[in-house]
Amino acid sequence: MNTPIHTRRTVLGRGAALAGGLTFAGSFSSFLAACGGSDSAGGASGEPFALPYQLSWLPNVEHSGTYISIEDGTFADMGLDVQVVPGGPSAATVATVVGGDALVGGDGADNIGRGRLEGAKIKIFGVRLQKNPLCIMSLADNAIKTPDDLHGKNIGVAQGNQTPWEVFLAAAGVDASDIDIVPVQYDPAPTAEGEVDGQVVFAINEPAQLKALGIETNTMLFADYGFSIFAGCYFATEDTIKNHKDELVSFLKGERAGYEKNLADPSLGVKHTLEKYGKDLDLNPDQQQFQSELLESVMVTDSTKANGLLSMSADDIAANIATLKLADIDISADDLFTDEILSAM
Repeated sequence: MNTPIHTRRTVLGRGAALAGGLTFAGSFSSFLAACGGSDSAGGASGEPFALPYQLSWLPNVEHSGTYISIEDGTFADMGLDVQVVPGGPSAATVATVVGGDALVGGDGADNIGRGRLEGAKIKIFGVRLQKNPLCIMSLADNAIKTPDDLHGKNIGVAQGNQTPWEVFLAAAGVDASDIDIVPVQYDPAPTAEGEVDGQVVFAINEPAQLKALGIETNTMLFADYGFSIFAGCYFATEDTIKNHKDELVSFLKGERAGYEKNLADPSLGVKHTLEKYGKDLDLNPDQQQFQSELLESVMVTDSTKANGLLSMSADDIAANIATLKLADIDISADDLFTDEILSAM
């Protein structure tokens, strides 16, 4: 293939740890000792409230709801000046929030939970990606549709994906003894070129990359087989949740409004991504459109249909706590989640 494949994890270099995967960058105890866990935000009376928001990843179309509510004035009408802080493979979102460089952060429940266990006084107050996008991607004409189909197959697993892969196998009750694991990097080329039968990827990214090249794939979501770890969680320090509750409520309302607009017209987020927020990332317009259309598959569930986008059901939280325990993140729901912001919307 002559067309370069810029994936979720290769834009800033291959070999970076999976954002939202079961890894945590750095020791939090040493970070807390250095910065003291301070928390700062504010604005003069009558001025918009400055709210720096650390994205969970690079500013691609995945974060379209934020862009839309900035650009159409939704946040401004709520008295907020939301400032996008791009993420990436080297971004430590928990450290950024605890250190006060962002008031709100986006990350996976695993990273946030690990940070909490290491001393960060943070909690999740909303969830963007209800179904974790990690999946097995295979070519459509050799599709891996269920965990049983994995037996006897060669599966590409990048180093940063090894732990979530193992957690998925445990959650799904799969015996991996006859599955051949092939070390790969963070791009879909091994699947596209037939080097592996399937590959662990993000369902809203790599499949869209290949679709843009005319290659049809099948995805089997980990989330459909017991892997319940929220991705794209909104989190803040306990002090922020206590002292800036109204601002967080407004922020989450704006996020919901933006994503509702993008789900209704996926091209809207693509426009803002390509023209402004992800302008310097050399993104493929077709891939961004496909990815924007795929967001619904991981954002909308029966629970969000009943309770609204970004909500968190008690059952889903309980499932997260159980799956996190398989990843050696033993934490209680009350320590990791709060419904204080959502219940005030």
